[in-house]
Amino acid sequence: MWLSEITLQLIAFRILALLIIAGVHGGIVSGAAVFLGDRGPKYDGRLTIAPASHIDLVGAFSLIIFGFGWAKPMAIDARQFRIGRIGIVVVILAGFVGLLVTAALLDALILPALTSLSQTAGLTTAAFLRAASSLSIWFALLGLIPIPPLTGGLLLNAFGIRVSRQAQWILTAVLLVALATGVVRQLLGPAHAVLASVILDA
Repeated sequence: MWLSEITLQLIAFRILALLIIAGVHGGIVSGAAVFLGDRGPKYDGRLTIAPASHIDLVGAFSLIIFGFGWAKPMAIDARQFRIGRIGIVVVILAGFVGLLVTAALLDALILPALTSLSQTAGLTTAAFLRAASSLSIWFALLGLIPIPPLTGGLLLNAFGIRVSRQAQWILTAVLLVALATGVVRQLLGPAHAVLASVILDA
């Protein structure tokens, strides 16, 4: 059971990973939106890699406890994009690819950590980098699902589908249940395995 596997070290690793993942993902998604013509994220203070601007409390809790999480939903007006509403797909994919690159970079640091640090520090750092790189891939995959509060949920607004705040909370609750029961891990597991085999030096 997932709860029995949680340790203080794992919690610490996931918190540190969250700071990296949220900052990178939020910065890339907002940067892509601004590049395509919507300056809203800049005015909202989201055009930054500072993790505090992008951390969602429920998403952070989910990542720490279940190993899956999401960033704070971003207000993006796809109508402002120079390439039209299809630009929202570019924004979502930019966040996805950015996290896969992050996973590869974190994984590439494992060998230098093992060879340049003392044994204890090297092993601990390597364990963190392995965990963070895997979490980056899970975060990227989860974000493709087109429901609020996930990044993929931006597709709904872009094509005129409005989701009330009450419905968003219901979807979030359903998502948490799916994460807690392992349904999401089962569904995304094959994709994670493929990406990990390609990206990570496992």
